[in-house]
Amino acid sequence: MLMATTLPTPAPARIQATPPTYSLENKRYVKSIRIGDWSIESTKRPILNSDEIDMNEKSLNLPLPEMTFGNNGLSVNYEPHASSKLELKFDTIDALAGVAVGEGWEERVGGGVKVSMAEAWGKSRTSPSVLLSDTPLPSKPVKPHDWTYSTCYSGSIAGPSSSRWQESSTAQIPMKLLARQDPVLDQILFYDDVPLFEDELHDNGDTKMNVRIRVMPHCFFILMRLFVRVDGVLFRIHDVRIYHAFGSGEVIREVNGMEMDYSSVKAHLEKQSDLTPLTDQNFVYQVMMANASKDSKNTSTRVTGKPWPGLGRRVEVMMLPAANEVDAAGSGLRDLSL
Repeated sequence: MLMATTLPTPAPARIQATPPTYSLENKRYVKSIRIGDWSIESTKRPILNSDEIDMNEKSLNLPLPEMTFGNNGLSVNYEPHASSKLELKFDTIDALAGVAVGEGWEERVGGGVKVSMAEAWGKSRTSPSVLLSDTPLPSKPVKPHDWTYSTCYSGSIAGPSSSRWQESSTAQIPMKLLARQDPVLDQILFYDDVPLFEDELHDNGDTKMNVRIRVMPHCFFILMRLFVRVDGVLFRIHDVRIYHAFGSGEVIREVNGMEMDYSSVKAHLEKQSDLTPLTDQNFVYQVMMANASKDSKNTSTRVTGKPWPGLGRRVEVMMLPAANEVDAAGSGLRDLSL
């Protein structure tokens, strides 16, 4: 776990008098924008086919969610110089690689969820690839795994070794600025909402993960969200927000994981007979944020083993590499959640 580091307080990012020049490109599955020293690309393709599912399940040792958009993702590249590059990446398969698997994962990793049908369902769960074929359902049980797909994935990074996240007690994302709606200063130059995966948990609820980005003349803002609803048990949200003001030398990341008992969220419904708002991520998020300062009684008693490791909030800052910093070959990807 990263220790809190005291960073020099950066000067407040000011909106540039002349916004960076930009260009857009739209293809069948790929949208992109190049703005200043940044190039951003979102990819949205159909769900994986049976062959792709088989390959990835073997690689991950995990039965994939019912709807796995394994070729989807978001790539954000900073290239101040041809020989210097920093990439932030948000990828479906990398996200699923963060799902706990193996015997005893509840005690080893934490966050196990117990419902009346969980054990029976987990033992009979079949791969989505089987549902796409005419072959008989297999009788062999699947390997133990977190059936809610509660990954704590925060993205991946590739670039110079000096590019790393450092925890900060002073940095913050300017949410009021992002909520502003000036038709000129806050014009949305680029937007996309990229689904990563979704599963109905065998009619026990819903798990969804997606990543959204918007680019304005003065900044870009990313929100990647995991939303888990286990009916009658709990809600989980794991948010990763990333902000960069053009012209500044830093990127700010906020990671926030919350969990709340299903009945506690339900108690905030205007009409207890209408459960529709419980499928609305924004409604659930607002309830959870309003109760975030309260004690741990909001956590469901049907969480087995250790607590879910995604709980908690942290803010981190990464200083951008200088134009003369060469991206060392083989620097590779590093998990942003470190």
